[in-house]
Amino acid sequence: MFVTNLMLLKEKLVTVSPKDSIEKALKVIEENKFLSVPVVEDDKFYGAISKSDIYEFYYDKCPDKKCLLSDFKVENVMRTNIQKVTPLDQVEQASHFLETNNIAFVAVVDNQGKFKGIVTHHAIFHEFTELFGLNKGRRLAVIAYDIPGQVSKLTKIISENEGDILSFVVVDPKSVTDVKEIVMRIRTDNFDGILAKVREAGFKIQ
Repeated sequence: MFVTNLMLLKEKLVTVSPKDSIEKALKVIEENKFLSVPVVEDDKFYGAISKSDIYEFYYDKCPDKKCLLSDFKVENVMRTNIQKVTPLDQVEQASHFLETNNIAFVAVVDNQGKFKGIVTHHAIFHEFTELFGLNKGRRLAVIAYDIPGQVSKLTKIISENEGDILSFVVVDPKSVTDVKEIVMRIRTDNFDGILAKVREAGFKIQ
């Protein structure tokens, strides 16, 4: 799946500009109950600023509290190390950046450098839920040896016994190297019959 299929478009985002005061940025963050917001001007993406960034900066620069939030600009505080992807990058790339970096979102920038939107943790989790087909059909999870032909063997059993596969995910259990967990959602009126056939074929049902 491409990033463009699940990103939040620029036009629907609340943003601040580098020249805005951190007072304005904090107000925007608090009013919208965000953790952070993108820093954008026209079509250019500069970074992100969060409530914690603002507080940390302010208390470091103004220990005596004699200066004001309005004295500082967003560009003095914002984080610029936000990972970027293009609209046609795979979702897995955005997910990897979210997992391995301490960021609230990944910026989406096209090949001309124009800011198009963001990918959030929520968007990835939603897609993950859709991938597993939650609340669709009946769930069937089996353990299969990691050898060629297991997937085709399993899907053939299901199709030959009046089952319609709605979603299909192969999971690699980290603690075991020679087996795979296959999680499916199937639509069928013969669920018990399918379970029996799957067991007969040597698969362990979770």
